[in-house]
Amino acid sequence: MDIRLEIIQNVTEQLQGRVDQDILEVIQDVLVVQLQEYEVQERCTELSVVDTSAEGLLKKFLATKRIEGIAESTLKRYADQNLKLLRFLNKPVYEITTYDLRFYLSFCRQQGRVTNRTLNGMRRCYSSFFSWLSAEGLIGKNPCAGLVRVKFRKQVKKPYSAVELERIRSACSSNARDLALVDFLYSTGCRVSEVSHLDINDIDFDNQECTVIGKGNKERIVYLSDVAAMHLQEYLQNRTDMSEALFSGKGSDRLSKNGIEAALKRIGKKAKVENVHPHRFRRTLATNLLDRGMNIQDVAKILGHTDLKTTQIYCFISQKNVKVAYQKYAA
Repeated sequence: MDIRLEIIQNVTEQLQGRVDQDILEVIQDVLVVQLQEYEVQERCTELSVVDTSAEGLLKKFLATKRIEGIAESTLKRYADQNLKLLRFLNKPVYEITTYDLRFYLSFCRQQGRVTNRTLNGMRRCYSSFFSWLSAEGLIGKNPCAGLVRVKFRKQVKKPYSAVELERIRSACSSNARDLALVDFLYSTGCRVSEVSHLDINDIDFDNQECTVIGKGNKERIVYLSDVAAMHLQEYLQNRTDMSEALFSGKGSDRLSKNGIEAALKRIGKKAKVENVHPHRFRRTLATNLLDRGMNIQDVAKILGHTDLKTTQIYCFISQKNVKVAYQKYAA
C-alpha cells in the first residue's frame, strides 16, 4: 500500500468521531493534495512494527472505503460482519479459504437460524473485504471468488396504492409537518437519511427542486410536485423555531432518521395502513413514474442509482399492467 494513503488512513482513524464528517472529508482532501507533491518513505529502523493482523487489515479496509465515500451505515455493516467472521475463524487472512467461508455460513444458518437473504448479505460483506485484500496484494487468492450467491426467495414489495396514499394524507390533516413530510417523501423519492440531513436553504421553491447529497457524497437534483411544494411552504411559514433543518423534531432542532420512521409509524396506525415506512414512498414514486411512461434511466437519476438493476428492484410491476401489455402486443 502507498505510504501516503496509509498516513491518510491513520489520520482519518484518529479523527473519526472527534470532528464532523464534512470536516473530516475536507481534511482527507487536503492531505491527498498536499502529499501528492512528496515522495514519502517509511523510516527504516532495526525494529519495525506493522499491524498485519486480520483485524488490523480490516481497519485499513474500512478507512480506505471511508475515503472513497462509502456510507457510514454500510461501513458499520462491513465492520460487524467481517469482524465476526475473523474472530470465528481465528487465522491470518491469507490462510482463509473458500471452504472456511462456506463452513461459517453453514454454521450461522444452523446455529443462528438466519435466512438465506441474510446469508447473502453477509457474503457480500466478505466479498468486498477480500476483494480489496486481493487488489492490494495482501492475499494471493480471493476466497470469495468461488463463493456463489446464496439464493433466496424474493418477496414482492408492493408500493402504496392510491387509496392508501390518500388515507395517509388524510391522517395528517391536523399536522402541517406530517403532511409536508409525507408529500415530500413521495414527491422526491429521497432516502430517509437524505431527508433528515436537508436544510431549508437546500430547497429552491422557484423551480420546485431540491439539491440532495446521496450515497457516496453524490449530488443530485430531485423535484417537488405543486402540492408538495405548497404543503412544505405552509409548514415552514408556521414554524416558530430558528432551526435551519428542513424538518424539525419535537424538542429537537432536526428530525432524525429514527424520528421520521417513528412519525410515519404513528401516521400509518392512525390511517389504518400497514407497513408505513419511508422507503415505501421511494418505491411508490419509482413504480408510478414508470407506469406513467418515464424511461428507467430518468427514474434511476431521480433515485440516485448508478445501476439500472437497482432501479428495477425498486419498481413493482402490477399484473394488470402486464395483462394490458400482453393484449396489446400479442394480438
